[in-house]
Amino acid sequence: MLVCGQCSAVVTPLADNAAVEYYETDYSLTTTTRASTELHRYFRYPEYQQLVGNISSRVKPPAALLDVGCDHGFFLDDARRYGYRVTGVEPSGRGRRYAQSIGLQVHESINTLSDSFEVVTMWHVLEHIPDPRGFLSQLSRHMNAESVLFVRVPDFGHYISKLFRDKWIWFQPQHHAVHYTKQTLRLVLERSGFTVDVVEQRRPNNRLTSKSYRQAIKVMHEAHGLPKPGLRGRLARYYQDITGVELFAIARFGGGQ
Repeated sequence: MLVCGQCSAVVTPLADNAAVEYYETDYSLTTTTRASTELHRYFRYPEYQQLVGNISSRVKPPAALLDVGCDHGFFLDDARRYGYRVTGVEPSGRGRRYAQSIGLQVHESINTLSDSFEVVTMWHVLEHIPDPRGFLSQLSRHMNAESVLFVRVPDFGHYISKLFRDKWIWFQPQHHAVHYTKQTLRLVLERSGFTVDVVEQRRPNNRLTSKSYRQAIKVMHEAHGLPKPGLRGRLARYYQDITGVELFAIARFGGGQ
């Protein structure tokens, strides 16, 4: 890893084709079976509802919403149900095909986008981008003066990250190109032409998501025969719940440095 002496940014150099190969072949938050994919959708439901609420407090539907790195499209589908006109970008062929199968418009790359969006979301995506300023600059071509950007990244500056070091749940130098603190996330956004309104620490895994996870396991087991996780799986889930701390940022396009 490389550490900047001026802004404390921590960067992991990645091979030029590492991100493409990773997303296209290996990157998946679930297994390939339909039932286990739906399990992820249902147990993250409280999280997605909170995110839709965060967005609607700033920009009301039927605004055009772009989710970059939309995975299987679960968040997009919830946003669509609230009236947003949704589009996704997902480099993983598996995730993209799944999202398209439930009627979502999903592109492989931002290079094929032609529309402008009032809301852009990036949920745990920016840390995978080796050149965040260049990427955000390219993305801003699809935003207007009223557009709002919502970003979530792992909080590398949190004491839990420092405590667990290379055992921290989101310390993944083989996949994460940039490790963000509050300072570095704000700096990257501002220098990419955005005015930052909010950068705050938060836990995506809380009492509601934990309860939802247990209920989803029970329902999917009884309805579809999905095996229940063993002790190791349950401990891994608990470990993620207590160590997963992220940064949540809201920024407006224009007015940055």
